[in-house]
Amino acid sequence: MASLASANPYDEQIGIAFTQNFSKLAFNVTAVAFTGPNGVGPGYLVNGLTDYGYWYQVGLSYNWPYTLGGFNPGFHMNFEVFDNTGVSVDPSSGGGGLKSFNGPVNPGDTVLLSLSFASGSVVMRAMDWQTGAVSSHSYRANGSIFVGLQSSLSSQLGFFTGLMTEQYHSSPYYGAGLPVTYNETEVTLSSAWMWMDEWNTDTGQSVFRDYTTKPVQLDNSLSQYFSSNGTAEIANAYGLVTGLTPVTFPTLDAGPQATGYPGNQAAITTVIRDPQGATVRFENLTISTSFGKYNISVTTPFSFSVGTAQYNATISLPADLTLGNYNLTIYIRSWQYLDTQTQEWIALQQTRLNETLVVTNNPAPSPSPGPNPHNNPGPNPPSTGKGPSTPTNNTTLSPNSLLTIFRSLIIPVVAGYVGLGLLALVLLIRQERKRSTNGRILGLRFCQSCGTELGVGILTCPSCGLPRDTKGSENQAVNP
Repeated sequence: MASLASANPYDEQIGIAFTQNFSKLAFNVTAVAFTGPNGVGPGYLVNGLTDYGYWYQVGLSYNWPYTLGGFNPGFHMNFEVFDNTGVSVDPSSGGGGLKSFNGPVNPGDTVLLSLSFASGSVVMRAMDWQTGAVSSHSYRANGSIFVGLQSSLSSQLGFFTGLMTEQYHSSPYYGAGLPVTYNETEVTLSSAWMWMDEWNTDTGQSVFRDYTTKPVQLDNSLSQYFSSNGTAEIANAYGLVTGLTPVTFPTLDAGPQATGYPGNQAAITTVIRDPQGATVRFENLTISTSFGKYNISVTTPFSFSVGTAQYNATISLPADLTLGNYNLTIYIRSWQYLDTQTQEWIALQQTRLNETLVVTNNPAPSPSPGPNPHNNPGPNPPSTGKGPSTPTNNTTLSPNSLLTIFRSLIIPVVAGYVGLGLLALVLLIRQERKRSTNGRILGLRFCQSCGTELGVGILTCPSCGLPRDTKGSENQAVNP
């Protein structure tokens, strides 16, 4: 809005400038009742730069200041129009316009702010969704579309299409205010410049000015973060949040030297540092080695409340990997931080770390998480890296390795075969015994001619001399 002279000359502005064009701008904004030490509150503004260079503004303000001191209590609708030379033409007297609603607007309500072309005019409108209170104003249309800017933050006159939170102060201000949310209602935002500044409206002198060097890409699920001089903002494909207290993001460092055993898993440790603790997640982490590349994706977030924590990514080592030291490159391509003020995930900068892996023939213990966060899924991430399908190293076995293989493989195999042989022998003996009990049973024999009892093995009767071996009927066995 236009300068309000010397009672509160320091104008702090925080916003985003869009790169895409709009036939209509419509955003829901939260009615936040916040004031500074001087009792003056902010304005939440939707801004549209037309293809003819005219600039239209509509907003919701709280305790908006008078030019010479004091303020208008409560919520009002703000409006202003600048021509293509930078002159404020509406209101006609210059300076920002202020209109009342036809009903109450309460703190915490959602208010729709819109700029639209209709019947040769640009309609500037505000409506409270909870109470139905409305305020609107129209001015002739100079242009037919609201244009985004691809190559610069604003026009030469400082005009842009986008969102802005603005507040006047009696002295230089380096505070955050309270969070306020703008949500797009019709169009998904593609990219935007993020910026913030403060200047003295009496002298034109800048207090600070900061902005992204190029438009940031806006995502549906991740937010872009920008902070400077005691305040911060978050933007995504659906809108903007201003009035945030700046935070310190976690940093990553290489962990201690890793050890591993061929054919086993090795835990590669990354150290996470944040003085206040944090909630983070790793969506794309790559570990590159001379024997393979491991891609790890972990969507499960974990939190830690101490200044330092460890995260262990587990990789599987090839069974024929040569013993020795290996250089590892850990490339964190995508990781995010959860902002507790907005509950939005913020994309953090990509990070590359170097670490050493020692491959030894001494059996390594299971990976230990160390001082990991208590709700980290453990030393192994939910998705483990996948090693190369074709070995890239030829294996040379040492005498100790051969002895280890003899003890661990050959002796158990020989013992197994001996056991199987003994088991077969026992089964054979049992089978023979069973057969003997099912065959003919030896018993008393008598001569069929004279009835003389015959001994075992006697084939000829000693009494009559005739060969008789007939078995007594009472000793006959019945085969099944």
